[in-house]
This record gives sequence, C-alpha cells and structure tokens, in this order.
Amino acid sequence: MTPSIRGGAPYGSFDEMSVGVCVIRERRFVYVNEALGLLVGHPRESIVGRPATLLLTESSVTEVMEQQSRRLRGESVSSTYEAALLTTTGERQVEMTIIPSGPDWVALVRDVTSRGLRRSVLQRLAELGAGLPALRTEGEVLRRVFSGLEELGLAFAWLSPEGEGVRLGQTFVPAALVPADARMMSGRWVRDVVGRWPSPLFRAWKEGSAYSNDLSMEVAQFLDGALADEARSTLTRAGAAHTIAVRIDVESRPRAMLALAGEWLREEELAPVRLFGAQVSAALDAALTISRLSAQNTALAALNRLASEAASAPHPRAFFGPGTEEIVGLVACDAVTILLPQESQMELAYARGMDLEDADADRFARLWLAGGLCNQAQQEGAPLVVAVDDCSDGLREDLRQRGFQTLVIIPLRVRSRGVGTLSILFRESRNLTPLELETLQAMGTHFAAAIETHRLLQELRGRAEDMALLHEVARALATTLELDKLLATGVTSLARIIDIPDAYVLMPNSTGEWLEVRAVSGSHPELLGRCLPAGAPDASATGLAYLTRDLVMVEDAITDVRVDQELRESSSAQAFLVLPLVVRDRPVGVMVASETRRPRRFSPAEVERASAIANQLALALEGARLVEDLKDSYVELARTQEQLVRRERLAALGELSAVVAHEVRNPLGAIFNSVASIRRIIGPGSPAEPLVDIVAEEADRLNRIVADLLTFARPPAPHPHPVPLAPLVEDAVRGALAESPGAVRVELDLEEDVPPVTVDERMMRQAFLNLAINAMQAMPQGGRLRAAVRRAAGAPEVMVEFSDTGPGITAEVRARIFEPFFTTKAKGTGLGLAVVKRIIESHQGHLTLDSQPGTGTCFRLYLPLNSPASTRPPLLAVP
Repeated sequence: MTPSIRGGAPYGSFDEMSVGVCVIRERRFVYVNEALGLLVGHPRESIVGRPATLLLTESSVTEVMEQQSRRLRGESVSSTYEAALLTTTGERQVEMTIIPSGPDWVALVRDVTSRGLRRSVLQRLAELGAGLPALRTEGEVLRRVFSGLEELGLAFAWLSPEGEGVRLGQTFVPAALVPADARMMSGRWVRDVVGRWPSPLFRAWKEGSAYSNDLSMEVAQFLDGALADEARSTLTRAGAAHTIAVRIDVESRPRAMLALAGEWLREEELAPVRLFGAQVSAALDAALTISRLSAQNTALAALNRLASEAASAPHPRAFFGPGTEEIVGLVACDAVTILLPQESQMELAYARGMDLEDADADRFARLWLAGGLCNQAQQEGAPLVVAVDDCSDGLREDLRQRGFQTLVIIPLRVRSRGVGTLSILFRESRNLTPLELETLQAMGTHFAAAIETHRLLQELRGRAEDMALLHEVARALATTLELDKLLATGVTSLARIIDIPDAYVLMPNSTGEWLEVRAVSGSHPELLGRCLPAGAPDASATGLAYLTRDLVMVEDAITDVRVDQELRESSSAQAFLVLPLVVRDRPVGVMVASETRRPRRFSPAEVERASAIANQLALALEGARLVEDLKDSYVELARTQEQLVRRERLAALGELSAVVAHEVRNPLGAIFNSVASIRRIIGPGSPAEPLVDIVAEEADRLNRIVADLLTFARPPAPHPHPVPLAPLVEDAVRGALAESPGAVRVELDLEEDVPPVTVDERMMRQAFLNLAINAMQAMPQGGRLRAAVRRAAGAPEVMVEFSDTGPGITAEVRARIFEPFFTTKAKGTGLGLAVVKRIIESHQGHLTLDSQPGTGTCFRLYLPLNSPASTRPPLLAVP
C-alpha cells in the first residue's frame, strides 16, 4: 500500500473537491476523495487498495476496459465515459473522465442519474402535448393536461389574472417535492386562491415564458400570512426547486399561465416547456372552435327539427309539446309557458314543468299581463332576460314560491305583429349566451308562425296543402350542405310555392358591390352569372331588399322605377317579389320571384309562404357556410401546428449543436496538447510517428467540424465594411484547389467595374470558400470550376457565381440541400451550405441554385450594393 492515500500526499489537493475523484495504479485504487466515498456510500479507507473494478457493474467494466484498451493503442477515443456505479443505495449512472498522470490514472466521477430522468420526462411531456389536439372540448384538454402532468410527477399550477391579482385555479405537488413530515402539503393541496403576482409569473404573462430557480420565494410572494410562511418553510427544507412558467394563449389572446416545478428543471428546459404550452394553446383553440361550431350546429339542428314539427303539426297546440321539448333540450330550462292574447286578456295556452289548475292558470296569466314584461318584450322585439327579483310584486312572489330565479321572455311576432309570448323559466340564476338568445328568438319565430298558421288555417282550410309543401322544402334543404344544390332547391321551391314561371337567387360577389345571379329556375338560364348593383336601392329592387333586409313587392315592373329595366327586359318580367336572405340580421343574398304572364299583386298568404322558403334557405346557407368554415379551420390549424413544431424542432437542434460543440472542444484541447507532447517524446523517425500524425489529422478534422457546429449554432454578428469581392473569390478558389482530388481547370470572370460591397470580409470569405470546396468535391475526376463576379441585371446588386461540371443534383436533394445536417457525403457534416445560406441572408442577400443531373451545378449569390449587413444573425429558417 502506498502512502499517497490520504490528504497531504501527492493527490491530497483533491480532498476538498465536491466532485468524486479517485486515483488508479496498476488497476487498484490508491486514492479516493471524500466526495466519491459519499457517492458510493462506503468509507474511502475501505476502498483504497481494492481492485479498480470494484465499484462498476459487470457491463460497465467490460465497456470501460475496452475503451481504455483502444485509447492505449492510440485510437481516437474520448476520455469521458458513462458507466453504472454500484452504491449502497443501488446503481447510479455516472460520467467518468480518466486522465493519465505519470504511472497513475486520475478519474473524475460525476453523478448524472438525473439526466436520464430529465430526458424521459421531457419526451413524455412532448408525447402528452402531441396527443392534445385529438380532444374535442376545453374540459377534456385541461383534464388530460392536469392528469398527464401528475403522471409525470411534475408539480404544476394553473393560474389566471383576476382583478389586481392572479387566481390559482388548479395545482398539484408530488410527495417527492416536500419533506416527509409535510406530506399534507402534497397533492392538490390548494386551489381557487387569489394571490399576488410573483415576478416570474408577471414576466411569463408579458413575455410568454419565464424561469425561476427559487420556488419557495415565489410561493411566499404569491400567498399571504401563515400559509405563505408554512409553504416557504416546507419548500426550503425540501431543497432547491426550479420553476418554468408559460403563457397559454387562446384565440390569439392571453388566457392563463401554466407553471411547472421540479428539482431537475433548468433554464435550458424553457424551449420544450414553451412548445408544450403552445401545444396546449393550440388544443384549447381547436376545442373552443369545435365547441362553438358544435353549439351552432346543435342550434341549427334544433331549428330544423322545430321547423319540421311546425310544418307537420295540424294545429299550434299539437306543436307546443315537441317545440318546447326542443327548447328544454337546448337550454336545459325548468319550465316553459306560452301566453296568447285573448281579446284584452292573456290566455295561458300551454305550460311545461308547472302544475296549474284552471284557476291558477287564469291567475298566472293575469299576473304576467299586469307585470308588463310581455308588452315590454313585444315593443323591443327581442328576448328579454329578467331576474325574478326585478319583477313586479305579484309576479315576483308567485315565481319565488315556485322556486324560479331567472326568466326569459321571447316575443312571438309575425311581420312585426305580436301573436303571443313564450316564457322560459330557470330555478337557478342563469346568463344565456348570444347564440342561445338568437336561437330562442328563431325558435320563437317558429312558434309565432305556428300560431299565425293556425289562425290562417281557420280562415282558409286549403292552406294545408301549402304547409305540406313547405315541409317538403324544409326537408329538401336540410338534406344537403352543398351550396349549388341548396340554391337550386330554393329557387325551384319558390316557383312551386307561389306558382310563378321564373325564380332567381342573387348573392353578393367577392367585393360585395354586386349581386350575382347564382341560381335560376324557369325559362331564362342565360341570366346565370348576371350582376346587379348591391348598393343602388333607388334603381334596383334587389339592391333595396338587400340593403333594407325587407321584402320588396313590384306589382307592375314596367312602370315601377325601382326595377332595373335591363333585367326586366331580359327576363320578360311583369311583376316581382324580392325576398332578402337574412341570417342573424345579416343579409346573405336575395330571392326573386318573377311573374312573366301579367302584372300581379302577391297575396299576404303567398308572401308568407315565399318568406318561409327564404328563411329556410338562409338558414341552410348559413349551415353550409359553417361547415366550410370548420373545414378551413381544421386545415389552418394543421398548417399552423406543423409550422410551430418544425420551428421549435430547429431551434432545439441549434441549441443542442452549441452544447455538443462546447463539450467536444475541451477534450480536443487535451488531445492537441497530448499529441504535441508525444511528438517530443518519441522524436522524429519513430515507428509511432505515423500514428501520431493520424491522431493529429483526425483531431484537426474534428476541430473543424466543431467550428462548423459553433458557426451554425451561434453565428457571430457581421462587422460590415466596404470590401471588393473579386479578391475574396480568387482567395476562395486558391484555397479550394489545395483540396482538389483531381485536375480541375479554373475560369475566373471578374468584372472590373464592380464596386465594393458592404459585408463582413471574414464571413463572406468563409461562404465563398465553402462554395468553392463544394464545387471541387463534386468533381473528383477533374472538371471545370467557373467563378464570376458581376453586377446583377435589373437590380442594385452584385452577383457572385460558382459553377462546376460535376454530376449535378437531383430534385430530391435540391429540396433539402440547405437544411442543416443534411449531406450526401460520407464524411460531411451537412453544415457547409446551411452556413453559407445563413451568412448571405444575414447580409440581406439571397442565394439561388441551378442544377440538373448530368449538367453540373451553379450557385448564385446576390448581395445588395446599398444595404449594410444585419448586425444580428437571422432566425433558423423553416424549410
């Protein structure tokens, strides 16, 4: 046993190091510092003198011995290995750096067990984000996010601004993040708390993301009082925990923040966590769009069913049951009543969800009439939402006794004439969405139409056949969402319903200035595509109906000044009925009924039937538009997500390149120093000299690769000044000729009147050299390299050209040739052309490639004469 085991011996300086260090001589430990002893869990005195393989697993021993043997043979092998270390608590993954020291080997041992955990968690986090777009609702997205983060063992918090503070809506703390005596703070220990803004959350809300290395301080800033002290004390005792917060944007507006916490989180995890936040934002966007469209489709389906029921009911009271059932299904109300005018009183014609005797029904109707809400709703012509506490005394007390808190009054109107009131009651306070109110108003239109239809049926029993025809039209319109079919069905149905020879549908063109004939029924198909002004109400009945959203009746088209005479003559019309197509008070077109046989005054019954067709067509057109919007939204969402994933992937690739290049430079320095020492030791003429030359040559090549990686990952900012380009091109060609494997003939075409260009001389020299070398390598058997510098034609630019007579480039390779790390060469890194492209773009220039298989390749660089280079390198390009 040597005396150099303890401090004070030759290796005693390692005693105070925090990283594990051991010294091996003749395959036995001769020194172990305190840090390594603590890592393996054995006193270092019990390790010294034992075999060097004592602490390694069997597989690690084999791998390390093989690597060391190759290293001793002079092969280019890294001096840093990963191995599995045997400790008293089980296996731990370590990174060992073995350095020769005379007859000894010094090994630095670092614990990297958390590295695998970090990779695994980040991979699973990416998989969790990738699965979110398949979810359909906002609730499903958030539940999957929260459960997935719990499964990953990450502490998280979901926060959103509220007033001057920030609300903690959902949180989870894994048991491993708190001491054993404070496990009551683990799990979902606090939620729905409004606290103050810690600085990282404020930065995340403003900038999109933020990192903090002191979770306990941030929690203490957020909470108040004893809870803040308890949380800070607990987290402080648990050890350092780091936090990353990202903002969640929905519909391009900040919505909330997601904060993740863990011991292993570091600032370099910002990129994957930002990507996960973007995936959550995109999934919530998609879910919100789907939910909104689903609600609209549900409303349209309910309206279609309601229209079908209204058309088939023999009288209004037969329609009230299924009609109110649709209302209950749509808004989940507790009761529905229908009040109809009866001379100067009100009659409770129907009640659902309320048990009323005849006397109670009469009293209930009188209370509603006395309360004035029905008259108010009829005057306003829109749904009226009222809290029960705001009703008149008698009605308020009656509704309170029945347990109601909110009521909605829907005026039932037909052509601006009130025919009754539809009341919807809730036992809880309720705020209805605009879509619900619009749908209820549309449903009220169906109820009103049914009531008015009953009155008309009593007057004219023959209207039954007309109503059956309306029902048929409604079904026909509901069976398709194709625009052309809808329009054809609409004009055909309009011609049949009021017995006219011709009918047309006009819709606004792309500019909105003209109404274009989109569908024709009758004897004038040549009018298809004809346009009329949309903004000329004085000279066009169609423009008047479109602008005012009211129907226009023309009894005599020859004398009426509102008629476009050119259209009248081409259509041979004698009378017109123009009906606007309106969806939620928005005009989408007009329908025109054209009478060609005689002047005609359309009866109120005919106008009503035609209006019903127009309403059905307008709703069907809106449904078709919503379906097309949904399809477009899916396409846009997929495109946006693909671009986002590609951009984040390239950003992460650049960061990884910088890390790898940095880690390789350190052992390279040791290799260069070792090679120089070996040369001095062995002297010239030694048999080992060729091997040393090989090591030096390969190390130099590796150093160049590292330089390319660093240039790509962290390109320096240009320092531009006026530089003549011709000498740079000549230098690049001379440098490339030194690496030419064959006889290459060089042709230089350097125009003398090309002025200097404001560029970074060093960066531009590198770009030219890369292109020249690339051309030389494309001609291993020899060929012709042509380099040219001239003014570009038609633009204030200088064009630099490098062309070769090599085999050319296929279309598949051309599509990817400027991508980083893409190469077709056995020893290439795939960074040369990517660096060239970045350099040229940082100088506001552009690069073109002209090549076909068998015809050679030509690269052309265009640099502006008047614009200086950018002082900041461009972002990674998305191919």
